[in-house]
Amino acid sequence: MEKKKPSHLPIGAQEILNTVTDGIIVIDEDYKIVYANKCFLKEADMAGGDVIGNYCYRVSHLRDEPCDPLLESCSVEEVIKNGKTVKVIHGHYGSNRKEMAVEISSSPYQDKRTGKRYAVEILRNLGDGSNAHLKFNLSQRLSEVGLLAEGVAHEINNPLNNILASVEMIKICFGNNEIIKKEADNALKGSNCDIKKYFDLMEQEIERCKDITKKLLLLSRPVSSSNDIVNVNSEIEEAITLLSFLAGKKNVMVKRNLLENIPLISFSQAGLRQILLNIGLNAIQAVQDEYGIVYFITKKVKDHIYIFIIDNGCGISSEDIKRIFDPFFSKNKETTNTGLGLPISLSIIKSLGGSIEVRSKEGQGTKFIIKIPINSNFS
Repeated sequence: MEKKKPSHLPIGAQEILNTVTDGIIVIDEDYKIVYANKCFLKEADMAGGDVIGNYCYRVSHLRDEPCDPLLESCSVEEVIKNGKTVKVIHGHYGSNRKEMAVEISSSPYQDKRTGKRYAVEILRNLGDGSNAHLKFNLSQRLSEVGLLAEGVAHEINNPLNNILASVEMIKICFGNNEIIKKEADNALKGSNCDIKKYFDLMEQEIERCKDITKKLLLLSRPVSSSNDIVNVNSEIEEAITLLSFLAGKKNVMVKRNLLENIPLISFSQAGLRQILLNIGLNAIQAVQDEYGIVYFITKKVKDHIYIFIIDNGCGISSEDIKRIFDPFFSKNKETTNTGLGLPISLSIIKSLGGSIEVRSKEGQGTKFIIKIPINSNFS
């Protein structure tokens, strides 16, 4: 059978791209825009000559320098330099220099003739109405918090590794050099100063800090599909560790009753950690200082694992309980609660095949019931 030759488009690619109702731009490694279709020029309210050859951060963000990759996803950093495909929501300035929410899908492209690499961005205007504003705020805040946590964790982890290595080298020097060891012992004689004890303590605390940065990195990970093998009890213990500072500050008791030999599940580890932290944080904030108790309980019922997070706090009224999963809903004005934790948790659990129920009575407390399906491939 004779192979058919590749068909050619009846019209040029330029005409096709200009009929697309989403903005399309191509950015090079120097942050310069090398192509923009008609829709992008219209949304930006700029002529082609003012866009082509100009820097993307000047055109879209009205900045004089590139966006900080620690605070928001950048196509040049993520797509061109790291070869990733990203989908984010940014705030761009359009007609009359008014900020609008824009959903960006960015993919890498390499010119085979020159070897140069580019980022191809498709930009969809979400508008500047209330719904777009809500979507923009929710996605942008999550993106920025995740990127910031990842950046901070990396920045802290590197010097911690250097400090730990230095402490270990000092211990080796002391242990291998009898003269230094003898002089140190003589100098500290009668002072009850155990140098080895303090070096060991330094190592323990550095390892503790490194463990915290690892947890920050986990929280910064995007919520994946259910492809992690997860031990629910272990994730609860990790969440309790992260919540222990706030619980200790309020002198709140955190108790657990976890099912032994709980089955492993196929789930998003980062997603489950976020759910536990969000609901656990709400529970600690809801209880009274000194008298508050928060319980974490796990059970297996048929082919599901149930996680109960129960508090003896102020409870939720029948009117408010209908709204607790609405974005930005929060009755607690005394905290920095943004009202995003519960809607995020519900979105994550539903996307992964689980559910969340809430039962509450004013003045008595609240019970959250997280239901997660067990994958039969694990035992």
